[in-house]
Amino acid sequence: MIPDNKFVRSLLQSAQRGNYTALEQLFKMNIGKVYAIVLRMTANKSFASRITIDTFIEAWKKLKIIREDSPFTGWLIAIAVYKTLDVLRNNKEEFAKKPDLTEIESKDSFENDIFRLPHLERLIFVLNKVEKYSVDEIADMILMKKDDVEFHLNLAVEKLHERYPLYKFDNSFQERISKLPIEIQPDKSVSDEIFNYIYEERIKIAEKEKSETPVKEAVEEKPVKEKKKKEPKEPKKKIKRPEVSIEINLGRIKKYIIISISILALAVVVYLWLNRAKGWSVKAVSGGVLIDNTSVISNGVLELNSSFITNDNSSAEIVIPSLGVIQVESNSSLLRTKKDNEIKLKKGKIIKKSDVNASESKLSIVTDIADYNEEISSNFELYADDETNELFVFKGTVNIIIKGFEAVVPENFACTVNKGKYAVPHNPNSDQQIINLIKEYSGPADPNMAVIVNLAQKSDALSLWHILQLSSEENRSIVIKKLNELVPPPDTVTGEGIQKLNREMLDQWLLKILSEI
Repeated sequence: MIPDNKFVRSLLQSAQRGNYTALEQLFKMNIGKVYAIVLRMTANKSFASRITIDTFIEAWKKLKIIREDSPFTGWLIAIAVYKTLDVLRNNKEEFAKKPDLTEIESKDSFENDIFRLPHLERLIFVLNKVEKYSVDEIADMILMKKDDVEFHLNLAVEKLHERYPLYKFDNSFQERISKLPIEIQPDKSVSDEIFNYIYEERIKIAEKEKSETPVKEAVEEKPVKEKKKKEPKEPKKKIKRPEVSIEINLGRIKKYIIISISILALAVVVYLWLNRAKGWSVKAVSGGVLIDNTSVISNGVLELNSSFITNDNSSAEIVIPSLGVIQVESNSSLLRTKKDNEIKLKKGKIIKKSDVNASESKLSIVTDIADYNEEISSNFELYADDETNELFVFKGTVNIIIKGFEAVVPENFACTVNKGKYAVPHNPNSDQQIINLIKEYSGPADPNMAVIVNLAQKSDALSLWHILQLSSEENRSIVIKKLNELVPPPDTVTGEGIQKLNREMLDQWLLKILSEI
């Protein structure tokens, strides 16, 4: 197993110290890898999603016990494999069913043929040929004789050789296996459930620690009192009992005041937590607005699952505790969803202004075209209609997810997302010709890819980093060459790794690009 690079190890150490942002980045870098492995073993989207969620939750719980010499991705995969085997043992009949390829169909025909293998053959093949577990290790894991494991493995290999006879020779079969996609991104609901669970558990832990503090002080008081009562008497010493009594009473009062203040502070924290999702305050800046089709002239409250509309002559501000203010421009329509800190922007324009005291909470915005997830304390504006989304980021970073592809839009960059196309951010100060081509970029088959590469300057390196991942395999080297000229990658990044779209290396190169443009 390849050891972690310095960047991954740094993220891991930060996450172990309680840095939530580092944890989120670390998990996002690996979620596609884990899901890909589990999906290949199960050939079942539902099982793969559930196992992926359980894997990352288990990893979060045990994050502090990972050995220094243990590669993080390998550790994650080991958890996923054992959780898959547990699910397999408890759902043998379900696994034995023929997989629904319409649900999990891949663009890679070779991978589809792996999915078609009988479940036991597929499981053993993936563990041995893709994940490099030995026959002995697999036999131990699935509680099967070594000879039986080899039998099912040979059956799987023979069936694939029948479909691809040229792969029987030399090392071409293993080379073909190595070209399987490293990552398969699960539905957004998978990562949402992982991070929502972790967020809620962290809140519970914080509340528990706060609630235990005053109790501990109260418990510690008893031995002190008992010690004073049990002190040996000195009969011949004159003690002014009234003065001693007054000192003890003052000490008690002081203790009780501290305990009372602590309990009150805890009660306030609990109250704020329990009421976090109750209402966002709304202030009409001009004209009137509609909340759930009810007219609001000045102030109002936007509850969960409530709609909000401004007309030609109205605008408003929505105040979200610990996140900031959303300025809603005229002719806009949005819905506050049932999820914490999420809105669905149906049409119009909003401007997000971050709170200087913002917590680790983040605002998520869903449109009919894409999903937008802000980083901590981000300021940005977003316009949406049925065909186009326009985003500009003033501060922080906003991630856009569309068709399973995640785009990164940093400070002072913009991104136009057209319906049915990918999101590729651009520098608003670049030449207008390249901006127009980037806005219309449609993916691997886009005929203007070579023109974009030819026109690109250093300020366009971020756009090329995105286009690199959206280019066909044969054109990828063209983008890599140009990007290498504009912003050379870190020493830990290899051409082979980037050609294969290694996630860790791509992220390392991204950090270098962001630091230089």
